[in-house]
Amino acid sequence: MSNRTVVVVLAMAMLATSMVMGQVQNSQRLNPMIALHEKGLPVFGVTHPAIAAGQRGGRGGAAAASDATPPAPPAQPSLADAARETMAYRMSDFEYDSYSPATAERFMGYMAALIAAGGSMKTHAFISKIPIVHTNPEVAVQRIYDQLNAGHAGIIMQEVETTEEVRQAVAATRFRSKGGTRPEEGIGLAAAYWGLTPAQYREKADPWPLNPKGELILWTIIESKAGIANVREIAAVPGVSVLTVGAGTLGGVFSSTSADGQRVRDQAGFDAGVAAVLAACKEFKKPCSYPANNPAEIERLMKMGFNTFTMQARNPAAFDAVEAGRRLSGRPLAP
Repeated sequence: MSNRTVVVVLAMAMLATSMVMGQVQNSQRLNPMIALHEKGLPVFGVTHPAIAAGQRGGRGGAAAASDATPPAPPAQPSLADAARETMAYRMSDFEYDSYSPATAERFMGYMAALIAAGGSMKTHAFISKIPIVHTNPEVAVQRIYDQLNAGHAGIIMQEVETTEEVRQAVAATRFRSKGGTRPEEGIGLAAAYWGLTPAQYREKADPWPLNPKGELILWTIIESKAGIANVREIAAVPGVSVLTVGAGTLGGVFSSTSADGQRVRDQAGFDAGVAAVLAACKEFKKPCSYPANNPAEIERLMKMGFNTFTMQARNPAAFDAVEAGRRLSGRPLAP
């Protein structure tokens, strides 16, 4: 073989290697949840740190009112400290957020602090509930725009009952250039947190698995009898990423007041509702979620077939639950 031939062969090999490496790099997910879902691995998330006075671990709640003179407002938490706390815990796959208009400005500052601390979509993906779509579609859709523009990795729909409201939400997550309703502007913070240019962000910020290359997650919480009745149709909507059992609300739905004033749960009805959601997940190959707050709950739910979990507190029990889930699933006990 001549030297010239060797050079050509080597050049072609290097080019092929470069192309493969490029494909590998291009296939790397920004959204850690999707990367795990695609591999059939369980996903664990925890509540993010408090960023506003009156909040604990991101789960809002103002201080109790008093008949006396209102006390001085508490000092606001340091956003830099909250960012450091967020960055210090790297075992979770997402941060459960309680984004609201009341704390939106501080959340923007929190995200800026996270970027300064080296945080990103890949290390700490944020996801939060939106208002119930069928109650007030306009407000819900606007919240979708706001949360995504704040850098969120997706949305969580509450009290989902019909495919129509799911399709409205899916459209709101998609840019107008992709056939949706989301405005193209106002994405600077989101693009920065995702580590992309605005043009790159517009390309990647699309719902998965509707767009196999999309990086946005859309959860649907089933927490009513109407939602259970329609759960198969809801699960079949291509833009749905995860089905979630709204266990707390469903517990109330399947309860009644006895003659002596006691609340009595219809446990058989509740269990049947949970089973219907889980069956729809399996039928349509959708990840299935249930809230969990300690290792025992994680173990029980994983045995049932659930594979996506939100720890609704930020405490040692929640952190232990994530560790237990990783151990049970064979995932590494290190970030």
